[in-house]
Amino acid sequence: MNIPEPRIPRDIPDDRFPDLLRNWFLGSRSRAYIARRRFRAVTALLDAAPRGRALDAGCGWGYNLFLLANEGFAPVGIDIVQSDFLAARKIAEANGFNAMLAGADLASLPFAADSFAAVTAVETFEHVYESDRAAALSEAWRVLVPGGALAFSTPNYSSIVETGKRAIVKMPVLKRFFPGMCYPASDVKREDYHPYRYHKPAPRAEIVRLLENAGFRVASMRTIIFIWKNVPDALFPLVRFSESILERIPLVRALASTLVVLARKPA
Repeated sequence: MNIPEPRIPRDIPDDRFPDLLRNWFLGSRSRAYIARRRFRAVTALLDAAPRGRALDAGCGWGYNLFLLANEGFAPVGIDIVQSDFLAARKIAEANGFNAMLAGADLASLPFAADSFAAVTAVETFEHVYESDRAAALSEAWRVLVPGGALAFSTPNYSSIVETGKRAIVKMPVLKRFFPGMCYPASDVKREDYHPYRYHKPAPRAEIVRLLENAGFRVASMRTIIFIWKNVPDALFPLVRFSESILERIPLVRALASTLVVLARKPA
């Protein structure tokens, strides 16, 4: 997609300025690249989807709402955590589009059946409590029009990164060196659940099973991104070039960090 970056207005209060915007989109070259590529890869999957309303789950400060608006959709954003909604509204206004925002859970959507042409979720599925994932996908299927598309990204369970994170869970002594979001949260009880503390990617086969059980047809699944978030800016061009080669090698590509999925509700 050849589209401009969103304009970030200056009147967002410092204490309401989203951390993901400050530390990723406006951060180092590697972090900015990773964040943008995930969102753009997901939205690019909607090229053939019918236009209309599009629901972005886990919308945060609204980057995907901006991309969806630029692709001709009427964006609607939901998030359990609503602290970034002020920024999302200001950014939407500054970029000339309207975005409806609602505090809602993907597993229990406050929308009518057949009311969206597309549903997107960027790095959100892994934060949905494991026992709620079947309901979340069933809800996505319910609100989509026949022929509508579900596009999302989630950490690749088989990646080098996620394999390392699971090793941390097996060696609790290592947990003190990593924030909670960095490893699978197998020890978080439901009463202690919060999306910022719960990170548990699902294997590809499990995602396919959940999608098919919800009624979806899986159209595509691919893995992208080898760049590490803390790559020094000076080394970014070299690492980005290496990534472009690694993603062309089938067996190696399976170890990339991000899984991007497109599924469709039958017409």
